[in-house]
Amino acid sequence: MRRVYIRSIRPADSPLWEMMRRDLWPDGAEDHGPEIALFFGGHNVTDLSAVLIAEDRTGEIVGFSELSIRDDVPGLTGIRTGYVEGLYVCPGARDCGVAMKLLRAAQHWAREQRCAAFASDRAGRIIVNRSFSAINNRLQSVVGLCGIPRLGSVPA
Repeated sequence: MRRVYIRSIRPADSPLWEMMRRDLWPDGAEDHGPEIALFFGGHNVTDLSAVLIAEDRTGEIVGFSELSIRDDVPGLTGIRTGYVEGLYVCPGARDCGVAMKLLRAAQHWAREQRCAAFASDRAGRIIVNRSFSAINNRLQSVVGLCGIPRLGSVPA
């Protein structure tokens, strides 16, 4: 497993993020730069709430995940869902556990955002992490016992 650090993206990462987005989504390449500028400008970018970066110990960025919060996922309609919109790992860092680390960090982010579910899609199929809600239910029970409001009672 490759040692990587997962962190939130910073404006200085924009050129590398754009390059990786072009590799992942070549058909929309002309839109990537303007979308990145909007994201860092604080504007609402459709289906983009957060971006996590995987950085190795030399400081090289080797991957990213783009995240959103949805309530329109088929089978989860009306449920606040952390959603992986895109995940990319540079070819030289693949098969080293980087994607798994990005996904774990994305799930942590979704929990911080008070999401009740976690999902993504691949080849047109929705993939739901069934254990995410079970873990959240256990966490809510523990939190409720400590006198902290349950996640369901926290405004979105």
